[in-house]
Amino acid sequence: MTGFANLAKRAGFSGATAAVLTVSLVMTAMAAELKIGEDARKTVALTVYNQDLALISEIRGLELPKGRTKVAIEGLPANLLPQTALIGGEGFRVLEQSFDANLISQQKLLEASVGKDVRVIRTHPTTGEETFVTARLISITQGIVLQIGNRIETNVPGRLVFDEIPEGLREKPTLVAEIESAAGGAGELALRYLTGGLSWSADYVAELNEAEDRLDLSAMVTLRNSTGSEFEDATLRLVAGQVNQQTPKPKQAMMAMRAQGAMMESAEADMSAPQSAGDRYVYDLERAVAIGARETKQISLLSANGVAVLKTYRFEGLANAHGGANEIGPVNAAITLEIENGEETGLGLPLPAGIVRVYQSTQKGSLFLGEDHLNHTPEGEKAELRLGEAFDITARARHTAVDRISRDTYESEQEIVVENAKDEAVTVEVAGFFPSGWKMLKETSAHEAETANQLVWKLEVPAGGSTTLTYRMRVSR
Repeated sequence: MTGFANLAKRAGFSGATAAVLTVSLVMTAMAAELKIGEDARKTVALTVYNQDLALISEIRGLELPKGRTKVAIEGLPANLLPQTALIGGEGFRVLEQSFDANLISQQKLLEASVGKDVRVIRTHPTTGEETFVTARLISITQGIVLQIGNRIETNVPGRLVFDEIPEGLREKPTLVAEIESAAGGAGELALRYLTGGLSWSADYVAELNEAEDRLDLSAMVTLRNSTGSEFEDATLRLVAGQVNQQTPKPKQAMMAMRAQGAMMESAEADMSAPQSAGDRYVYDLERAVAIGARETKQISLLSANGVAVLKTYRFEGLANAHGGANEIGPVNAAITLEIENGEETGLGLPLPAGIVRVYQSTQKGSLFLGEDHLNHTPEGEKAELRLGEAFDITARARHTAVDRISRDTYESEQEIVVENAKDEAVTVEVAGFFPSGWKMLKETSAHEAETANQLVWKLEVPAGGSTTLTYRMRVSR
């Protein structure tokens, strides 16, 4: 009760009094409400997205009397989006519903009890005998003020006891619905809603072989639950990709609402092969999962051994048609790993976005080579991972000529020297982005067009040597 002790100190109680001042509650059911708690759950399904969003589908058992009943569905996330909640079932209809997240706390309990009677329990310091008196809570504005009989007291040692939860406060976030049942009886209530506080991400570990042409790739799903609700024996689906949302933020959306009732469908070798659904990929966990109210859990997603990979050294931005600085460099080459996501390379599965950490085993131990973010990569697409810079592969660039041909046309000539201090020959890519209207006039090595304006030269650089690229380009606006 440290928080309440601090509150008591601010309210004017002495240190000794504050240490013993606590709050105890006698819980009483709210009148005329049929409570349906988490223990009434029969099934629960979680569909979790990458973006702090989840679709929850539940079936709960209930027994309704005939006629109208106020039903309180408890154990829901505090950041549930109330306007997305749908309640349905056979044999009844929903007249109205509202989401109540005005949860009980020490401060709210005091605020709601101003002007009402409470009990003050005192403990005899020698005998330990407890006695109590009834008091009226007058104010908590600048300290707790009590009226006991004809006296006004501000420094009362003991415990304040509240006989019931004041109206308007709840123990847990609750969806309250007014339901009308023609016949009454036992049945099932189906509930579906969107909520924040649940998200997932993928984390990859890649082990590169000594020849640097194959790697073993494994992925774990990190599932985070910060909803304040726990889910036991839940089916789990993970959706890769972003969905557009026009929904107000949960804190802005705690409002009354009306909805039509409709019945809804209800860590080991964990995830099934992804299925395409709604232009996104869905991963289904092949066993039920339990995740606590504020738990982070990891689940195996996929693994693939012997995936073909191409290691490249690449320079970006050295090649350009604008005669700026006389010389650029030396700069180090970026180290990249290229992976073709196909069955022929050992993959052929949609890869959700996540961080890939690359390691390599050597005779003297394991090395961490670097990490990069992998974008969502469908089957048949190429993934590139940038791991850092090569210490012993450098390049310099300089413009040897920039000639104005006319007001709208100029020619640019550039020389790029790539040096390799390694004891083996390497292939180096030199890439550049050029303005529209370009035309290659001459070049010492043939280029490839990655896009309309993105060109790349692949240069063979001998061990301990260098290779020079020169080209001349005409640009017309």
